[in-house]
Amino acid sequence: MLRLAISGILLATAAYGQNGFSAAYDNSRQVKLKGAVTKIEWTNPHAFLLIDVQDSAGTTANWAVEVGNPLDLEDAGWKPTAVHIGEIVNVDGIPAWGDGKQAFAKSVTLARTQTKLFTLANKARAVAAAPVPPPRWPDGQVRLGPAPGGKGYWGSPTKAALSERTGVTPVSMNDEGLLANLSDADRVAPFQPWAKAVYLYRQRTLLKDDPFNRCLPPGGPRQFQTPHGFQFVEQRELGRILVLLGGGDRNWRIIYTDGRPPGQSAEQVLTYYGTSVGRWENKETLVVEASGFNEHFWFANGGLPHTEALHLTERFSRPDRNTLKYDVTVDDPRAYTRPWTGGWNIPWLPDQDIREYFCEEGGN
Repeated sequence: MLRLAISGILLATAAYGQNGFSAAYDNSRQVKLKGAVTKIEWTNPHAFLLIDVQDSAGTTANWAVEVGNPLDLEDAGWKPTAVHIGEIVNVDGIPAWGDGKQAFAKSVTLARTQTKLFTLANKARAVAAAPVPPPRWPDGQVRLGPAPGGKGYWGSPTKAALSERTGVTPVSMNDEGLLANLSDADRVAPFQPWAKAVYLYRQRTLLKDDPFNRCLPPGGPRQFQTPHGFQFVEQRELGRILVLLGGGDRNWRIIYTDGRPPGQSAEQVLTYYGTSVGRWENKETLVVEASGFNEHFWFANGGLPHTEALHLTERFSRPDRNTLKYDVTVDDPRAYTRPWTGGWNIPWLPDQDIREYFCEEGGN
């Protein structure tokens, strides 16, 4: 079963925000709108212009036009004051599913000047002439954060979705983890029959039930797929590492490095991030055993299912200053027929602070 690709739009909306693009908007349709701005909503995770649009019969309807994520827009130099109440704008957009008066703007133009508003330029990534060694602690162990006195954080992964690493041609997916061809599902992971049925249902319904859309925490590898990056805060004196997320509800995860055994006691409450215990191999690779997860979240984008039996073995290594290698082995015998491994690289964003991001569309 083949489906239409959404790559053209998602390239421009890779950091789309909290709600899945495909579940919200019908990319097979286009809409052109012209009208006066009645309201500007500039709140994470989505910024909207509300405009009055008159149809050919003379009937006026108020449309909600999404223009992007406020953090991305502000990084590009845009502010809500770029347009004012009462000004006329032209919109080329993608309408929401159904008959609702909502659209995602491909372009917004100020009618009186023909100026394009809220455009996001592709930022060119600087390429070093040669790899720069990673920062290290005095004992030689690799740092997962900046060098002393510096700042920075880890950005978006080089791979959009988690799938089994097999050495053959990668499975074709868009940035949300939606398959280009549903018949490729067996190549994604070694599903148990029920888990494959759940995965295919989530794919066919365009991920509309994703708990992340309701601002619930993204546990497992999903935390490294969210917009706006993440950072490690290494508290060696306390025997722990904090993982702080730039995309989510001010979420954090604790990786214990105090020598305790991996696993979680039976009386502990299952959580979104589980219990994580880490150890260092040769001062180069942090190996983390994580378990104790609840089932209230999707542990990777694209709708991969899991159960409370999920156990992750994660490996974090930093071969050079600008690269984090993330590898994860998924072991959930209730959902998969055997353990399987995937992963990706993540680039370092130097000389920047991670931005505060607070999702305000929540509730479960």
